[in-house]
Amino acid sequence: MRLKGTMTEQTYRNELQRSYDSLFKTESGKMMRICIEQAVGHFITAYILHWIPEQGADFFTLLVDGQTIVHMEIEYAPSSSREEKASPQLVDYTSYKIHDYTKGLSKTDQIKFEVALDMCHRDMNP
Repeated sequence: MRLKGTMTEQTYRNELQRSYDSLFKTESGKMMRICIEQAVGHFITAYILHWIPEQGADFFTLLVDGQTIVHMEIEYAPSSSREEKASPQLVDYTSYKIHDYTKGLSKTDQIKFEVALDMCHRDMNP
């Protein structure tokens, strides 16, 4: 699939940029990056494709370094005080190559994936 610069693509690009900013420019993102490193080792860039928040846990699908898809379950351990935020802990993950992920994607998910892939390539090759 080729990107065409449509409004849909731009909307996904903005959403994915916010996910990147959240991962790489916030304190909570730092904790999330630790969880990603536990799953895949050292990485340079990542974008959140899907996020399902649940009570006490979150489920994420991420594109990491433009090569790997990671599905992660992160639970939040209760903190000892009200001021402290709960610390995230990687509970489970599955990772696989992007070729396997793209099989059976809806058209909108294909577009979002292609935009994220383009953004990863730009991050990896500035």
